[in-house]
Amino acid sequence: MLRVLISALGGVPLVLLALTLVRVWVDPLSIDDGGWVRIAASLVMIEFLLLHSGAFMAVGPVLFGKFWQRLAWFSGFGSVYALSLIGIARWSEGRYVFWMLFAVLISRLMILVVLRDKRGTVLMLQRSAVGMVLLILTAFILFLPAPPLGLTEEIRWAAFGPAEDMLTEYPQRMIAWGVAYFCLMGLVEFVAGWKLPDWSDEEVERAWKMLGKK
Repeated sequence: MLRVLISALGGVPLVLLALTLVRVWVDPLSIDDGGWVRIAASLVMIEFLLLHSGAFMAVGPVLFGKFWQRLAWFSGFGSVYALSLIGIARWSEGRYVFWMLFAVLISRLMILVVLRDKRGTVLMLQRSAVGMVLLILTAFILFLPAPPLGLTEEIRWAAFGPAEDMLTEYPQRMIAWGVAYFCLMGLVEFVAGWKLPDWSDEEVERAWKMLGKK
């Protein structure tokens, strides 16, 4: 039962997010009267920054044992990445993005700084590595023609205005990239959650020591 719970908590939200992106793509006005179009098109960019920042933030607990050192490391990298993430959140014009980033920040603060959760830190590093690989492997979708479906020119213009880049000209490609990526990451989270209870304390300590040597 524990395996099912952990697996579901990790994988279900990502699969639901992918389904939400499909819904925005097919019927943009069905969610917040089209207010999710900008969010849907920018989620992959936000995920990239979250993965990148997660990897660097998670190194802090491995390198430093004292609380103030971990807090300084977290605050430094958090401040740098926060500027980009806040900029994207403001551009997407969605409160959902802001609260999502706030929740991620609090979660990382607890895992990396306050609790120094070794198991959670190792998992965060692994997730960042796997996520970056999947993000790169699925990026080819950007170069494939994708049908606009419900994203008519009128809706596209209302959301982005003049087309200045690939995101604003072909938002359906960014959304398609997000659908593929979040579906795959959902599967990864299902598998990782299922195997997580098998991690013994000895294995976690071994992984922690290996990270400290790199």
